[in-house]
Amino acid sequence: MWAVLVGATMAAAFYYQSRLAQIEKRYGYFAAMRFRYLYRMIESVKHADIRKKLEAVNDFWNGVPYASDMKVWHKKDYWATPFEFLIKDRGDCEDYAIAKYFTLRALGVPASKLYFVYSRVRGYNQPHMVLAYYPTPKSEPLILDSLNLKVFPASKRRDLYPVYTFNGDLLQRYESRSSRGLAGKGRLVRRKWEDLLQRMKGHPL
Repeated sequence: MWAVLVGATMAAAFYYQSRLAQIEKRYGYFAAMRFRYLYRMIESVKHADIRKKLEAVNDFWNGVPYASDMKVWHKKDYWATPFEFLIKDRGDCEDYAIAKYFTLRALGVPASKLYFVYSRVRGYNQPHMVLAYYPTPKSEPLILDSLNLKVFPASKRRDLYPVYTFNGDLLQRYESRSSRGLAGKGRLVRRKWEDLLQRMKGHPL
């Protein structure tokens, strides 16, 4: 048993060190340091309970500065991989949610418990994406957000008005006034998600 655990730890350490060397060679010392902090965070909570994992992942990615896609990518809407997000050290709401999703997946959280939620935010004049964690399919989700930095149950986030949510290939619409006029969004989101997954193959954490 101990031999298996030691072997796994050594394999992870070797992967991280190799990855960091590649990143530093291509993107520089400070980019590599950001990934070093990411890997340390992942290692520090990989055996923790789910609440600590959610909070650690939420805190880490919320530390990346905000910037619009136009400023970072010169595009109106671009979903960055976590790798791209951390290399650029800037991103928007989708990038925070996506990075949290894939980091939690790397920590063993099932995809079935994680949903992206497009929302409207009171006093915020544009759509906003958050990540929702569902302990069970019928339980109240916990919200990981880049505007409100703490992890709260959805019922405590009365500033959020869900428009639609999706999990991988599953797209689901909320029935609300704010969802009017979104016909066809599901197809667009699916295309963007599939494009993101393709780029993830070349940009692993």
